[in-house]
Amino acid sequence: MKKALSVLALSAVLVGPGIAHAAVTMPPVAVNLGVGTEGIGGGISTQLVPHTLNLNVGLSRFGHNFNFTADNAHFSSHLRLGAIPVVLAWYPFHGNLSLDAGVFINQNQVSATATPDAGGVYTINGDRYTASEVGSMSGKTHFNRVAPYVGIGWGNPFDGGRWTFLANAGAMYEGNPQVRLSATGAASNPKLAADVAAAQHSVNSKLNFLNWWPVVTVGVAYRF
Repeated sequence: MKKALSVLALSAVLVGPGIAHAAVTMPPVAVNLGVGTEGIGGGISTQLVPHTLNLNVGLSRFGHNFNFTADNAHFSSHLRLGAIPVVLAWYPFHGNLSLDAGVFINQNQVSATATPDAGGVYTINGDRYTASEVGSMSGKTHFNRVAPYVGIGWGNPFDGGRWTFLANAGAMYEGNPQVRLSATGAASNPKLAADVAAAQHSVNSKLNFLNWWPVVTVGVAYRF
C-alpha cells in the first residue's frame, strides 16, 4: 500500500508541471480596427481551430442625417448605426478566404421629425395643417435586436505576420422597420390622426430597403 502511494506521489510530481502549463495555455488573440457600412469600430478575435475556425467579436458606431418626403410630408431624419457582431469565420481552404456566419446585436435606429414649409404649414397625407394644429410630429424605429448575419471574408490574423489586412462583405437581416409617428395635435383632431397614420404607413414603406443591411468593412488586425 505504501509503495503504491509512493508511486502516485512521484507521478503527481512529474506530471503536475505539465498539467499546470496546459491549464494556463491561452489561444492566440488579435485585435482589429476597421471602417464600413456599420460605422467605425474595432474588435477582438481568437482562434478556435488552427487554420480553420476563428471567433470574432466587435463594436461599431456611426450617425448620419438625411431628409426625405413621404405623402408630401417633409421629414428631417437621423440614422444611427451601431452593432456588436459575434461571428464565426470558417476557412475551408486553410487560407485567407473565410465563410462567415453569426449574429449582430443590432443597435440601428431611425428617428424622424416632420418639418413645415417656409410658410409654417405641414402637408400630411396631402392635407395642409398649420403648425398650431399639428404641434410637433415625430417618430422613431428600432429594428430587430438580434440580426442574423452571413458573409465572406478575406484575411486570417493567425496566419502569416503579426499585421493582417482584413475585408468582409455580407448582410444582416434586421427585419421590417416599424416607425411610429405621433403628432401632439392629433389627440383632438380625428382627421389629423388619420393623416398621421397614413403618413406612418408611407414612411415604413420607404424604409423597407433597410430589411437587409449590407455589411462591408475593411481594416487591419494585429496579433499578439
